[in-house]
Amino acid sequence: MEFLLYLSPQGQQLIRDLISAKFHIHENVGLCQNKKVFGYTTLPNKFVICTQNIEKSGFDPHRYVEETVYHEAVHAAQMCNGNIPFQTSAKTLPLPRNKEEDIKKSMSLSKTNRQREREAYFYEDKPDKVKYLVKKYCF
Repeated sequence: MEFLLYLSPQGQQLIRDLISAKFHIHENVGLCQNKKVFGYTTLPNKFVICTQNIEKSGFDPHRYVEETVYHEAVHAAQMCNGNIPFQTSAKTLPLPRNKEEDIKKSMSLSKTNRQREREAYFYEDKPDKVKYLVKKYCF
């Protein structure tokens, strides 16, 4: 899988943890046909990274592959929690304006719960917390 080349050792360990938690890791399949999609997680335990879309986006692939892995890992932990958000209030998860815009874009691409998406954007740049969530809810 090409996306593994972009990951830090911590990101690679997270993927191993997800595999141990029975997630099936895929690359450039399904919804990746939509060039706006960088990754997604669906039942039953399918974790997808759209590496080609990230590479063609003009964004730094090292940063965005890693961030996408963490973002989708939050969704994986949410799935392990019965698709229930961890927090109930948006006030506890403040986001900068650009991430608020990203939530709107994500909401337009798929039917997802706004609070679940907010959590994924909040945690995507906090690898230690994402690892904790995966361990807590998936093991």
